Amino acid sequence: MTIHLADAFVKRGYEVDLVVMNNKGEHATEIPKGVRVVDLAKRKVKTALPALISYFRKVKPDVICSAKDYINVIVIIAKKVSMIDGKLIVSSRVHLSEQAKRHQSSKKIKKWVARTYRFADEVVGVSTGVAEDIGNIAKLKNVHIIHNPVVTDELKWQMKGVVEHRFFQEEDSKVFITVGRLHEQKDYPTLIEAFAYVHSRDPKTRLIVVGDGEEREALKQLVRNKGVEAFVDFIGFQSNPYAYIKQADVFVLSSLYEGFGNVIVEALATGTPVVSTDCPSGPSEILEKGIYGHVVPVGDAKELARGMESALIKPANPEKLIKRAAQFSVTVCADKYEKLIKTRL
Repeated sequence: MTIHLADAFVKRGYEVDLVVMNNKGEHATEIPKGVRVVDLAKRKVKTALPALISYFRKVKPDVICSAKDYINVIVIIAKKVSMIDGKLIVSSRVHLSEQAKRHQSSKKIKKWVARTYRFADEVVGVSTGVAEDIGNIAKLKNVHIIHNPVVTDELKWQMKGVVEHRFFQEEDSKVFITVGRLHEQKDYPTLIEAFAYVHSRDPKTRLIVVGDGEEREALKQLVRNKGVEAFVDFIGFQSNPYAYIKQADVFVLSSLYEGFGNVIVEALATGTPVVSTDCPSGPSEILEKGIYGHVVPVGDAKELARGMESALIKPANPEKLIKRAAQFSVTVCADKYEKLIKTRL
């Protein structure tokens, strides 16, 4: 999302530095032309504070846009210590209170957010739920809502790719797909249980799971226990999951919590029907409480199965879904950030 925004700002004539803790990872080769990468070469965010202060004092940026709460805290401190005048916009990308219920590290971040966010010039949440949550944590009255810049020209190009999978080649098969890290947050056990129920009623159904993670083996064992091993395929990380989504019959998200739910927008952009849990926060907002997809309770396998069956029986109009996805384009997002940048500058 940050790379998408950086590209949009460069194309609008801004000079853009992309400051990273360490210039490694799957996105390191995707830096847009015209964006200068500033590599702080640090393994942990907290150790980057001196380097970030030095960068701020040397460059004196007019505007600083930071994303993710644990990074935002360090950026706020660095800006305050460096005593520069640049406008600071921090954005929260996850429902922090939900995350803090499950992870000790997030509880610590939550405390730091409460202490520091009032020193930012503007605070952004990527969904209504995230904005309200951050407002409550930091006791802020005005948290802006700017959705993620999901839909790009590259996404539109990638979804047209042709992928081969045995499920797509089977006669009369009906393919469900999910994309995401194999992590407890995504609640794949509920999805597998729901699929097993759907498959017992319709043997032509199949499930493709795109993504890797620490729960892979446990989930594969659950699939075996449910007796649907031949009809579920874990295909790992894919550089172009959009082509798979476009060829599938239904996209399913079973998450316990989200910040926004980029993958829902990506699925809508392909014209593929969506079923999602009504988790905090983002999915129900994107799908407008069921107008653009099926929204079901969190952790309820029977309701998720019903939603999956309904999406198969009466699929949504693809053009309607694509039109909805367009509201979460890079252009729309960049317009809102630019408006925020120019306010009181």
